[in-house]
This record gives sequence, structure tokens and C-alpha cells, in this order.
Amino acid sequence: MNEALPRSPDWQDLYTQAMLEPDPANLPPLITKANNAILDRIEHSESWRTDEFTHLVNALRVLKLLRREYEQCVKDSERKAG
Repeated sequence: MNEALPRSPDWQDLYTQAMLEPDPANLPPLITKANNAILDRIEHSESWRTDEFTHLVNALRVLKLLRREYEQCVKDSERKAG
């Protein structure tokens, strides 16, 4: 029996999961997974459509901002607690 391996989520699915995650505690691993999937797509692509490359770069920028916002919220919470 030849069973197909489950398809790993593509970068767009992982990006959407990170962007829609309601629990900030779950964000870091989701951001990392999405970021890595985007970088893998960039690294392993043999040809580019301009619009796809633009979407990939924009997604990386948004994930970077999301990570910064998360880290700032953590710092603010620690400051208030301490």
C-alpha cells in the first residue's frame, strides 16, 4: 500500500494562522513556523513571479512587526508586574 505523506502546510496557511491567533502566548512558535516556511519557499523556488515574491517579502515584514509587537507587550507586562 502506497500512502501519501501528509502535505505540510504552505507558507500562506502558516502565515494566516499566525496573523489570526487570538492567544499571544501561542504567537512565537507560529511566527517562527511561518517565517521559516516563507524562507524555505524563497530558497527552494526555481522561478519567480514578481507578485509572489512581493507577497513573500511583505509577509516577512508583517511577521517581523508582529514579533516586535509581541515582544513589546511582554516587556510592558513584565514592567507592570515588577
